[in-house]
Amino acid sequence: MEEHIIYLNKIRRQIIDELSQHTLEQLLYIPVGYKNNIFWNAAHVLATQQLIHYYLTENRMLVDLEFIKVYKKGTFGNNEATESDLEELIELLESTPMQLHKDYRAEKLSRYRKLQTFLGIELTNIEDAIIYNNIHEAMHLGYILSLKKNIPF
Repeated sequence: MEEHIIYLNKIRRQIIDELSQHTLEQLLYIPVGYKNNIFWNAAHVLATQQLIHYYLTENRMLVDLEFIKVYKKGTFGNNEATESDLEELIELLESTPMQLHKDYRAEKLSRYRKLQTFLGIELTNIEDAIIYNNIHEAMHLGYILSLKKNIPF
């Protein structure tokens, strides 16, 4: 399972690189035909990861509930983030895979409430959730790459 956490680190590194290569204005821009922006996609993967790895294992999430409410599934991008929000997001994107690794090895995530994903995949344990999360984050990395091609400035 540890190799899947390594893959998560690699996906996160690419997301962080994209965040670092753009201005906040560019990260918050929502192109015509889209419902969200680069910032939202990066924050959404963090919110989802926390929900499926921590909330569903009845552990304390590493982000607050307000963050989850703003970036969970079914929400849309907005332009209200600040430079401070961006710095915090990057820090959390970097640190949470390491914490996941520690918590997994310590067996803190072994109790799991089942979840049926929007793709019809049933997550029955933390191992399923770790693998699925990588699929989800890679998909949103693809969205980020598409969005960046549609930023006119």
